[in-house]
Amino acid sequence: MVLKESKSVAEMNYFELLAWLGIGSSHPGGFPATKQNLDAVQVTPDDYVLDAGCGSGLTACHLAKTIGCKIIGIDISPQMVEKACLRAAKEGVSHLVEFRVADVYSLPFANNCFDLVIAESITVFLDKVKVYQEFLRVLKPGGRVADLEMAILRELPAIIRKQMEECFGSSTNPLPFEEWLKALTQVGFQDVDIKNPQPLRTKGNTILNELKKDWLLVKDLTDKVKKQPGLLARLQKNAGFIKRNQGYFGFGLVYGRKPIPEKLSFKGWIWKVLFRK
Repeated sequence: MVLKESKSVAEMNYFELLAWLGIGSSHPGGFPATKQNLDAVQVTPDDYVLDAGCGSGLTACHLAKTIGCKIIGIDISPQMVEKACLRAAKEGVSHLVEFRVADVYSLPFANNCFDLVIAESITVFLDKVKVYQEFLRVLKPGGRVADLEMAILRELPAIIRKQMEECFGSSTNPLPFEEWLKALTQVGFQDVDIKNPQPLRTKGNTILNELKKDWLLVKDLTDKVKKQPGLLARLQKNAGFIKRNQGYFGFGLVYGRKPIPEKLSFKGWIWKVLFRK
């Protein structure tokens, strides 16, 4: 997705806006939640990790620097992938991290590749079952999925849901925690759990705060504001919605494991073949 320079902020959908800004940590809890969740899943140097919806590569490069594992990051936006590659080169982790353009609905990887799939606030905008089916396919037996997502803590009134879709897009669909777990279970994950569940607590404009903290993004923020006078108003609209309605929302790490196939003795295999339904 390459945006034309003539496209205004008002015409961009939420994904286009994030891609144009190059933001990789606009998810609930921001980068502190990322670090908390990576600690919870206990990533090791031997893990081969897929970062699905990698954005500008902040999480992937952090993992490479702190753990030393190998990572592939994918994103649907060429702009994001370009920024992620720049980050990896600048931070000296290009030997550990690879980025490519790809769609989470059709991952360009063979079955049973990865030890861990991480995602951050992408599945909330997508078909949960289709995404989790692809994650299950590319994971090795015993591999883990760790997906940081927003959840609804109580039923959303119709007017609030409408406002949410106006701010973030018509496909925005946070689920109750139990429904997130149901989606994982439905496709075949086991040991499903919500790690680090917490209510949403916002402090100001999350997107603007993340822009200011990231060296890769802050350098051209002023220029973007000059070129697009409507940018700050658009960011304030989204932030205002979350601030007014945060009591309806929480977030947590949707977690599960791919089952390890049962090992059968020869006698057990014969029994299964003869008496399978």
